[in-house]
Amino acid sequence: MKHILFDLTYGRTATLPINFIVKTYSMQPINKENFQETLQKRAYTLLSTLKEKRHIAGSYIKYFQALQKERHDNKLPSVTNEFKVGNKVFLHETKAEKQWSEKFEHKWNGPFYIHEILDNKSYKLRFDDKVLAKVTHKNRLKYYYSRNNSESLILQIGIHFSLINPKDIYQNLESIIIIKQQPNLNT
Repeated sequence: MKHILFDLTYGRTATLPINFIVKTYSMQPINKENFQETLQKRAYTLLSTLKEKRHIAGSYIKYFQALQKERHDNKLPSVTNEFKVGNKVFLHETKAEKQWSEKFEHKWNGPFYIHEILDNKSYKLRFDDKVLAKVTHKNRLKYYYSRNNSESLILQIGIHFSLINPKDIYQNLESIIIIKQQPNLNT
């Protein structure tokens, strides 16, 4: 049941311009003989119904706010995976979003380690042995997933391989093929 704000404020419906043309109950002339009695009866009726209407409207507001919160919470992803001390994370660089000059810069820095867990899903981070001074909220962090050893080893050799003189490529080709065939030691 919807309530009109005017009705909840004054305890009655608003008098519209059409009510002056078509006489309604509220626009009926008041008898001058028992004016005081009629006025008291009208005030009592308005005040008694006003409290009841406000109470009903308040219960509707609480119900629909709870319903809206439930719908909102159902749309949110579950936040069961909190970070623990020692986890590797990336830190989102929020200033890169707003500046066009850094359009092609990396938006995630790291990996950092969780150093300390604070209140309200805030964390202190560290990079190697240096603890960052600023506290970071969870919404700027994401897990860092490291590659398995064989892929990272090939990647590192590829980087070093690109630094080698092209004449030395044929000499290192055999060692790269052997590394690619090594089994993953983590399994």
